[in-house]
Amino acid sequence: MPSTTWCRRAGQRQSGMGFTLRGVIAVSVLVAGARGARGEPDDAKLAELRLAEVIAAAVRQSPDLERARIDVAAARALLQQAEGVGDTHVGGRATVSAAGLASTDPRGDNSSYTTGLQAFGRRALSTGGTLEVTVGGARGHYNQPGTDADGNLIHVDSDAYGTLAQLQLTQPLLRGAGAAAFEAPIHQAERQRDAAALSQEAKARDLLVSISQSYWEVAFGWRQLEVRKVSLDLAEKQLALTEGAIRSEKVAKSEALAVQQAIAIRKQDVINSEQDLYERSLALRRLGGLEIGPDQLMVRTEALPTRADVQELDQETLVRQAFEHSAELAALEATRRAAEIAMTAADNAAKSKLDLSVTGTVNGSDKTAGRAVTSMFDHPGYALDASLTYDRAVEQRAERGGQAVARAALLAAKAAERDARAKLAVRATRAVQRARAAITKIALGADAIDLAEQNVTAEQKRFELGKSTNFEVLRRQDDLEQARLRHAEAVTDLMTARAELDGLSGTILPRYNIVMP
Repeated sequence: MPSTTWCRRAGQRQSGMGFTLRGVIAVSVLVAGARGARGEPDDAKLAELRLAEVIAAAVRQSPDLERARIDVAAARALLQQAEGVGDTHVGGRATVSAAGLASTDPRGDNSSYTTGLQAFGRRALSTGGTLEVTVGGARGHYNQPGTDADGNLIHVDSDAYGTLAQLQLTQPLLRGAGAAAFEAPIHQAERQRDAAALSQEAKARDLLVSISQSYWEVAFGWRQLEVRKVSLDLAEKQLALTEGAIRSEKVAKSEALAVQQAIAIRKQDVINSEQDLYERSLALRRLGGLEIGPDQLMVRTEALPTRADVQELDQETLVRQAFEHSAELAALEATRRAAEIAMTAADNAAKSKLDLSVTGTVNGSDKTAGRAVTSMFDHPGYALDASLTYDRAVEQRAERGGQAVARAALLAAKAAERDARAKLAVRATRAVQRARAAITKIALGADAIDLAEQNVTAEQKRFELGKSTNFEVLRRQDDLEQARLRHAEAVTDLMTARAELDGLSGTILPRYNIVMP
């Protein structure tokens, strides 16, 4: 987050926005030069743009938020993909086969062909295993050598039908066994989805905070320009008063020199303030995604508040709220939990493979299809198969490497979470201190302005009585200008600090009716 103090003092030096932006500003000054003798902004043609309007435009057009929305959509798609491990699969299988012996085969001419059709359903179990059910039937036509009643060699054609119902269970006993291993990809994808959604909210908060702070920096720029124009007007009035006194020979001609010098300096200050205001306005336009062109340079904001609402700022409470409501911290916590799940999955994947497979089949057969189905129930045949498969890599490089990668990701997630907590505490503490200091400075600044105005009036009267000099009058005017600028700076500090606190506490989104999809 850029320092607001630096931003406000950027008018005294180059803002560092780059050659291109300075070129735009130079063009803007030339355009503005046609509007008035001093190149000042044409305030009358500028419609006030409220902060809520800038925020609404930025939320619609922000590339960062658009990328965050894409990340959330991708994370949701990955979760849906991970949940697909529990999908039920159905399918079918059709087979055709034909076979025949060579005519020179001692067994004689022997040929057959068969056709078969099977349907199956398969589903993963929460234990990590797989259950598959298969039903089907087949028809075979056979041409085989045989003998008749007299013992003569003949060829016999026959048809046969078969049916089957099969149940197969495959269950891992080590690697991949148990609900934790089965659901690990789903839980990991859930945490990643949560992290993406929270990261989107964190980016939205940061964007709104940055826009709010930039907006009030522009408001300060307008106030600064107004104060310096008023100071210039005071000097010009003092020059007119001095010239009248010179004509009446009440003061020496040299008295005009100090005022003329002050006018020249204050004109420079006005130009610098205009330049600073252009830069602030362009920065806000870029941040908020507003149009930038020859007629779209300046941003007319709401006026800075003249007084601060005094609110109780309990540092401990505000820091605690920042921790409780931080979307960034919640996103990092979700990322860490996903890394913990991945670490558990990597440990499971490093186990040896030991899978149990059990298959039970009931079948029937006869010369017709109907009788084949009936025989499966009345006089069934059966088959029962069981197997135990063991597999283990000797070197286990893939397994150890997977564990090391998962461990590194977990350590990185924990380090990022610790670092974010520390930075969050610093941000919250600084924002509270800035707000407290600003409230005090605003109260003191109001008193300082009142006293400075009285001093200017008193010094002018002393000058009119010949008891003071222009140097003293101008010094009092400078004191008034500085008092007004310090007051405006303190108000801006308060507004930007409050924006920071609103962002940390999560209240900035509902304040502007922003809902993340």
